[in-house]
Amino acid sequence: MVFAVNKPQAAKKSPLAGWFNKKQDKVGKSELPEMDVAGGLDRALRSSNPIADRPRPDHDEPVRNALAAIETVLYAIDRVRDILEQGCEIALSAKNIEEVSGRAMLAESYDELRLSIDASLEKIDPRAVVLIGKNQRHLDVLLGGKTRYSVSPMCLDVSDKGLNLSPPRDAFAAYEEIDDTLDQLDKALSRCDRAAASYCRDAQYLIARMSASEKE
Repeated sequence: MVFAVNKPQAAKKSPLAGWFNKKQDKVGKSELPEMDVAGGLDRALRSSNPIADRPRPDHDEPVRNALAAIETVLYAIDRVRDILEQGCEIALSAKNIEEVSGRAMLAESYDELRLSIDASLEKIDPRAVVLIGKNQRHLDVLLGGKTRYSVSPMCLDVSDKGLNLSPPRDAFAAYEEIDDTLDQLDKALSRCDRAAASYCRDAQYLIARMSASEKE
């Protein structure tokens, strides 16, 4: 018997809200700053409130494009986390099934879910996929003159260079494979959290630069 793991999706105001507007117990050596980054990103991307009639600085557009890419990345990370959590539910269900055939059916469901991660990344904005999908590269943002800011990529596909999620080759025949799968999923969730925290810091910096330029 295959268990249904489709969870109702709650509406999210912003992908940034989940990472900045809550306290995290374990975020490495430095905690994420408490600030309204979600609101700042929304204003930076969508508000049209220039100072008087002065045109925006030349570097505003690259910054806006970078912030839009980061916003897309954070939505994608949120989606990947949802998939990983569903994978955990499948693996935990498999631990409670004695029949090998039942575990094999869940292993098949898990593998389909695992592969959906790469499929979801291929559908996002090309400006964002270079940061978390295949063929990653740094996203260089011109800040005016020769100054530039580089947003670093962090692969989040299922490859060993990304989330490192291997397929259930033995179809969950052994409980050890289920435990290994759960361990991989736990590490993958942690990697997603680190990536989200990093991109939130990038957004924080770029929002600050844009705000400063508008006051000049």
